[in-house]
Amino acid sequence: MALHLYFDLRDALLLAEHAVAAAEHVPSFTEREAGTPCPGALEWVHDHGVYLMSNGLPRLKDPDRPDANLTVYADGWNPDTDGHRYDPDLGGDDFVEHLHLTEVPTPLIDELREARAAGYEWLRLTVHADTYDVSVTRTRQHD
Repeated sequence: MALHLYFDLRDALLLAEHAVAAAEHVPSFTEREAGTPCPGALEWVHDHGVYLMSNGLPRLKDPDRPDANLTVYADGWNPDTDGHRYDPDLGGDDFVEHLHLTEVPTPLIDELREARAAGYEWLRLTVHADTYDVSVTRTRQHD
């Protein structure tokens, strides 16, 4: 069974716009190892909860916590407000996965902008044991 993670699209788009506007980016592990440049990306993080960040440099700071990066938690996955959650599809290890924003033929940044303008509310990551899909949705499916 798939796990559906929902992120507020308005907040996720704020992170995405920062990432695509930045001149420099934090590369993924694979990009760093290969020495390839990193385009703008949303960093999907699983450690203290499940959240998104911009990979743009300088980092986008949280106005409420000046020493921290701005994060957008998946709905129900902020351990400070929702408690600790576990799902086998996320695995037992922490990770950072890059959701590249400018890859062709369909740049994710364009999809996010168009979806937000059309009234969509959520960025959804559908997670399976060995893969994931990115989509947008108007409503949140309740698990």
